[in-house]
Amino acid sequence: MRHTGEHRHGWRLRAMIVVLWRAGLRIHEALALAEHDLDPRCGSLLVRNGKGGKRRELGMDEWGWEQLRPWLTARPELPGGKLFCIIDGPTRGRPWSSAAVRRECRRLAAQAGVRRRFAPHQLRTRTRSS
Repeated sequence: MRHTGEHRHGWRLRAMIVVLWRAGLRIHEALALAEHDLDPRCGSLLVRNGKGGKRRELGMDEWGWEQLRPWLTARPELPGGKLFCIIDGPTRGRPWSSAAVRRECRRLAAQAGVRRRFAPHQLRTRTRSS
């Protein structure tokens, strides 16, 4: 996460990593989040349409919310829509695609020196104890 950078693109990627890792969301669940699905006061995220079409509420720790705040501060400058959206260009404000998230995560892993293949789903499965 240190390699994400201190700019809007880095904040968005850091926020995505935190939501996948600390809240344990699947990538499609994270991409479906809207700003009104987050409740920082209670520390919860609302997944409206999870696996099997189920609705669920998940918690996230304070450290996770701290990592999410820079993106939440920058997000209102963009057109309304999904929490994780495209930042630049003619499609600005439209939902970020799962392929683009995976590509960014692989690029970041390589930049950080991770030698093994990386997939965002690994963040979700690492949170469970064996």
